Amino acid sequence: PLTFGGMTLTVLQARRIALAAQGFTRPRPGVDGTVAARHLGKVIDRLGFFQIDSVNVLARAQYMPLFSRLGPYDTELLHRAAGRRPRRLFEYWAHEAALVDVNLWQAFQFRMETGARMWGGMARVFEEKPEFVDWVLGEVRDHGPLTAREIEHDVPRTKDQWGWNWSEVKAALEYLFYKGQVTAARRNSAFERVYDLPERVIPQVQLDAPPLDSAAAHVMLVSHAARALGVATAQCLRDYFRMSPELSKAAIEALVDTGEL
Repeated sequence: PLTFGGMTLTVLQARRIALAAQGFTRPRPGVDGTVAARHLGKVIDRLGFFQIDSVNVLARAQYMPLFSRLGPYDTELLHRAAGRRPRRLFEYWAHEAALVDVNLWQAFQFRMETGARMWGGMARVFEEKPEFVDWVLGEVRDHGPLTAREIEHDVPRTKDQWGWNWSEVKAALEYLFYKGQVTAARRNSAFERVYDLPERVIPQVQLDAPPLDSAAAHVMLVSHAARALGVATAQCLRDYFRMSPELSKAAIEALVDTGEL
């Protein structure tokens, strides 16, 4: 059994709570099984994000959570939610690259502002060539939405590493994307990000709302993770949105004090 304060759960009970929290115990929608935008919205509210993966041996990862909970559905529903107004999803680094509930925009601004967890070439290109990054931002501002290829200049890609051999344009765009100065307007047919300014993508109500500081953002994200997981360790709650150990611990303690956890 698992003991939480004065409450005890068996492993079977904990498993059922987790499955219910993830939405696996609900009947599929409608008499005829037709999935509509409102059904998609409920899954977004519940989970908060769909991890993106370019691997498509069966189907790309972002399509699978909806299928597992709702059954067969028109994938255009997901494309519209992420690529057309009124948007329900925006692309950002949540757990990994993900389509994230747009209502969490404020909660991720601390990561945009601090650059927490930023890595490799995207950080280095700004350190070494800030004027170039500003030029790339200007290209998006003046001519967006654009893919990296559409603003590629003559710097060749290095071929000394397997995998993501980003050009400097792509590295600059990914830096700007991480910092929230550009965002993904959509993905094109080649699965490339199409970049644009947030004010031309993110709903105005989110842009107008004040950002959350790191502590408040962690409380919001830990609370969301707890609802999505049902039963979790502190590590599970932290890893759901890949958050810092110290601020996650403080957020968990705050939510325990208020009785939410």
